[in-house]
Amino acid sequence: MQLYPSKVLPSDWDQFFDEQRHGTLPGCLQVFYGQPLIGRDQKIESTDFVAVDIESTGLDAEADDIVSIGIVPFDSKKIYLSQARHWLTRTRQLTDDSVIVHHITHSEVADAPGLAAVLPEVMASLAGKQIVVHYRYMEREFFRQAVISLFEQNWLFPVIDTLELEVRQAQRKQAWLDKALRKAHPSMRLPDVRERYHLPAYENHNALVDALATAELWQAQVSHWNIGKTDVRRWWS
Repeated sequence: MQLYPSKVLPSDWDQFFDEQRHGTLPGCLQVFYGQPLIGRDQKIESTDFVAVDIESTGLDAEADDIVSIGIVPFDSKKIYLSQARHWLTRTRQLTDDSVIVHHITHSEVADAPGLAAVLPEVMASLAGKQIVVHYRYMEREFFRQAVISLFEQNWLFPVIDTLELEVRQAQRKQAWLDKALRKAHPSMRLPDVRERYHLPAYENHNALVDALATAELWQAQVSHWNIGKTDVRRWWS
């Protein structure tokens, strides 16, 4: 079995999922890969999405740990907060700097389950849904490394990355003079992008709140760009 290294993705997602289904996998991965990918002609306006956010002990997916995971199911019009989930996970890598950022304390994670116990629930909640994140090199890369460490298996999936899409829009809008002067793009941090769409300010660095913020941002992008009738796969990263 080929393990995909950091930031390397399958060239054909359909083939990759089919290969995983026919492999020997732990039960949680069987559940995840057992659900079909979003169809080639599936439109945004008729798709079930789930926004995902994590908090971690640092920014290095190969060295740092996930300490919390938040997911929020939604579609292009509604957010289903009653189905939202939030998990804390045990780690020994908390530092004073990371606690300052996400406010998750040593005592909280000391009593939390290990990531191996949490992942089956997370995978079941994501299976069959189109996953949306704000900066794919956090959530997808941390999940990838976690599953490699725990099971020596791949856990990869196509995402819609609201940050990357915002960067593309900014590049298209950038005037030739700005490009010539190498003027910097506006901030792509989640709160700053949300502000440009006139979305409310939320507390930062809480996995559940940031997942909600990402869901609302994707809804705003879909509405602002009028892309509800376009194919979901067009926006994959």
